[in-house]
This record gives sequence, structure tokens and C-alpha cells, in this order.
Amino acid sequence: MKRLLSVCWTVLSSRALLPLVCGIFLMTYIGIAFGTDDTLIALMGYTRSSVILTVLLALIPVNGACRMLAETRRFLARRRALRVETTDVPAALYDETVEMPVSPSFGDLPARLGASGYATRHTDNVLVAWRGISAFPARMLFLIATFCIFAGILVSLTTRTSHRAAVIEGQPLPTATGGGGLVERIAMRTASGLILSRVLSIEVAQSDSGDAKRVFGLYPPSTYRGYFVYPRYLGFAPVIRLSAPGGQNYETQGTLNIYPPGREDRVEIAGSPYLMEFSMEQPADGSDPFITGRVTFLFRLLKGKELLFSGSAPVGGEFVHDGYRLAIPDCKRMVSTDFIRDYGVLMIWTAAVLFLVSGCIWLPVRVFFPRREMRFAYARNVLQGSSRAEGARRRHGSVFHEALDYLESGKSKMDKTL
Repeated sequence: MKRLLSVCWTVLSSRALLPLVCGIFLMTYIGIAFGTDDTLIALMGYTRSSVILTVLLALIPVNGACRMLAETRRFLARRRALRVETTDVPAALYDETVEMPVSPSFGDLPARLGASGYATRHTDNVLVAWRGISAFPARMLFLIATFCIFAGILVSLTTRTSHRAAVIEGQPLPTATGGGGLVERIAMRTASGLILSRVLSIEVAQSDSGDAKRVFGLYPPSTYRGYFVYPRYLGFAPVIRLSAPGGQNYETQGTLNIYPPGREDRVEIAGSPYLMEFSMEQPADGSDPFITGRVTFLFRLLKGKELLFSGSAPVGGEFVHDGYRLAIPDCKRMVSTDFIRDYGVLMIWTAAVLFLVSGCIWLPVRVFFPRREMRFAYARNVLQGSSRAEGARRRHGSVFHEALDYLESGKSKMDKTL
């Protein structure tokens, strides 16, 4: 049983597990790419429906947790190794270990190491020396970030729910549970940002449930009643009145994703055999119809697959042709919006912040204050010298080997090494 647990721990805490699992998903991605254009979406779907792929993905955060535990244990063991009263120290904690049959006479070695910038502590049988700052906090933040990002992906794939709805001025916000606040205004304005040249705002009034007035934009995504609000496509919701020959009158409100000009969408006239295809005319003055609210619609009226006629009409205007009368008395701005409940997003954003903090700590520590340690301990008639370095390995190795030469010969061969 102990052997089995040891094998499981070795596998789950191995550094090779992460690239191995990622490699499996990469090969799966390549295989899916031969059969579909939406490869990433298909891979997410396969992972969500496949127990094997889900378990494989779950191994990555488990591996991150095990590596955090192993890293903490190694760090504490190294801290204990710097205590001069500790004699039994595993060689695996160090990069290099050398044993020599010499007596423990340290002489003025502590002073010489001090001249090289090392702090020292010693007894008659043990001498330890160290310099710099440990990168353990940066490594731990990196492992926590790795855990968070893959745990977030796992949670997103297994628990994510979403629905897309048209958010229209003057109508309630179409939440999944209903009862959303009233959409007072949808507006877009120009901006001078480095990333976004235009800013979208959706103003939602206070609802009966007591929610405060909210304003939703493009980025970063806001939450509303537990759902992330992602505006996707802009468009218009015109009121369409159609009078056909024979005195038949129809009225419907369409939702048209026709912004920017050049896009097309269609509306079925409720209760009739008619279908209308819409696009938007580009204003001659170069203005933005979504900003100004001045829209001229280009349309085609079809009955079944037969094209009856085409034309154009501004908001508030009408078009007459062969007994047909089309009027657009009103039009509201509209935003096709995704409402997504995804508990993994917060973990992914947390991971991004932790990766950034980890890099900001690790880089200056590694470049300017790398941790370097050495230990000399006499036990069982053998002097054991151990060394490890997280940076500046060549300079540290030079100091360590000159210390070994000094202990072996009793003669000073050390030069001041900074």
C-alpha cells in the first residue's frame, strides 16, 4: 500500500505531468482540426462530454497542488539545513554534494566566505553559508497561478451556462431568470483610448428587486445577478408595419444585427408568408448611425423564395410599391448580448494577476539577488560539502570549490569573489 501511494505521489507531483497532458490535448486538437473549422469550440465540447478528457484535464490542477506541497516541503527542509545543529541532510536538496575524508577544521573559512558576501553560521562540526534571496515566493505564486488557471478552465468547461438575448432600449433586460431591470439607454461614443476607439454603455434602471442602476460596457465584463454580461453584436430593433394588397396588415418588431453597414439580417413577418432582408445604408456624411440614431434601412421583401421588390426607408418614413406599403415608425438600438454564468473566469483572472506578480518578483531576484547556499558538515569521519544556487551558478561554484580546496589542503586558495 505504501509503495502504491509512493508511486501515485511521484506521478502526481512530477513536473512531466503538465507537458504530457498538454501534449495529449494538442494531439487531440490537431486531430479535430482535420474535421472542423471551429477546432477550439469542438475541443471544448469533446472535453465537456468525455470523462477521459475531463479526468486528464483535472490532473493538471491536482499536479499543481501536489507540486505546491512538494515545493513547500523542500523549502522548509532547506531552511532546516541552514541550522548548524542539523547533521542529517538529504543530498537531494542540493545541486552538488562532495565527500572528503578530512577533519573538520574550518579555520578562517567563515571570514573568507564573508569577504565574498556570504552570511555564515558554524559550530565545530557544521558550517553553513548563504547569500541572496530565495525565489520560493515567486515559484509558489507561479504554481498557485498554474493551479488557478487550469482549475478555472476545468470549472468553466464543466459548469458554464450561457444564453444569448437581444438587449433593446425601453425593454427589460432579458436575464435567464427574468425580472431584469429596464434598459433605459444604449449609447456609443467615440473615445481616445489606446485599445478602444469607441465606448459602448448599456444603462439599466433600478428594478423591483432593489438592484441599483447599472451601466454595462464592452470591457471589462460586468456581472448582473451572477451572470457575466458580454455585448457581442450591435444592431437595431425597428417596428415594421407592412400592408399588403387585399387589406392585410402586419406589424412586428425585428431584431437586426446589421451594424456596421454592410452586414445583413432578416426578419420573418409574424403571421404572414413574407420575409424581409435588411441592411443599413452608409450615411453620406460619414457619421455613425449607431451614435446618431439616424438610420436608413435597405430592404428586400420576399414571399417564399420570390423577390417582390426592394427599396429603402428611413426611420419614421415609409415605402410604397404595387399596393404594398412598408412603414418603420420607430427604431431602438439593440445589442445582442451573451449572459454567461462561469465560475471559472474569476480563477483565470486571478491566475493572470498571480503570473504577473510572480514574474515581477522572480526576475529582479534572479538577476540581482540570486539565492546561493553551501553547507559543510562532518559526520562519520567524512566531511560532506553541499552546494546549490538559483542563479550566478558559475561564481558560486567557484567559491564552493575553492572552499573545498581550502578545507582539503589547509591552505588558502580563495580569492575574493563578488
